[in-house]
Amino acid sequence: WCIEWLQAYFLVLDDIMDGSHTRRGQPCWFRVPKVGLIAANDGIVLRNHIPRILKKHFRNKAYYVDLLDLFNEVEFQTAHGQMIDLITTLEGEKDLSKYTSTLHRRIVQYKTAYYSFYLPVACALLMAGEKLEEHVEVQNVLVDMGTYFQVQDDYLDCFGDPETIGKIGTDM
Repeated sequence: WCIEWLQAYFLVLDDIMDGSHTRRGQPCWFRVPKVGLIAANDGIVLRNHIPRILKKHFRNKAYYVDLLDLFNEVEFQTAHGQMIDLITTLEGEKDLSKYTSTLHRRIVQYKTAYYSFYLPVACALLMAGEKLEEHVEVQNVLVDMGTYFQVQDDYLDCFGDPETIGKIGTDM
């Protein structure tokens, strides 16, 4: 649940920041009548459930603090990727010469790959008693997979049919 809540939190806020219209074929939460910017608070509520649930179910486990640290680190990385994305694509100030493939890779690594691909496996490793620093190659492979996924998603965002992909492209 915690990973899903974290993802929902990121997506609700990302939709607001990007001014998106649809997500998975439905109106974005903030576009639903009578929701509006209450959606930002809903995202915060989702985010705040995470440490409460982790504490309730895992506080007596040896990996509890590492699990909290992992969620906090992944949230920081994702927020960092979102910030780079936002400042790179400021309305009225878009300079595509600054938008390099290196910058795009950095954005997608931080904005998507860590929470979508690395976090679930890292949680499982911690719960199995493993040390994350002993599995750096696992992290590298998962971040590469997440990067590939996001590059494909961005391509579809630009060139895909909104009816097929379930959203109107606003990411790029």
